[in-house]
Amino acid sequence: MRLPAKGIMAVVLTAMLPACGIFHPVDPEDAAERAVAGAALGTALGTGLGATFAINPGVGAIIGAETGATLGMATGIITAAPVPAYKPIPVPTAAVIPGFYDGWPPGYHKAPSNSETQEPPAG
Repeated sequence: MRLPAKGIMAVVLTAMLPACGIFHPVDPEDAAERAVAGAALGTALGTGLGATFAINPGVGAIIGAETGATLGMATGIITAAPVPAYKPIPVPTAAVIPGFYDGWPPGYHKAPSNSETQEPPAG
């Protein structure tokens, strides 16, 4: 009974993944990286918890690893960052405030101990 139930759950989850892209579009590379990381962390956590709390630690580790990998992968995909929904801001080609950096600020002057400092252009 367990194997058919896992197969049915896998088919249902696979069928639901395209719906995630419709309602919450994500970067596919980010989702894939998070799925792998989540599966690895879930496997490690599931193995430890299964071996700790099961009557038979070997069987508990196997079941915990399977369950942890599945839940970790799903969590990784769900938490992927959404695609930006804003338009890029154009960078101005000319200076926004012309002449702003052409002189020393008021009250500032060249350091007397540094003879290599050049004066700002007169303008």
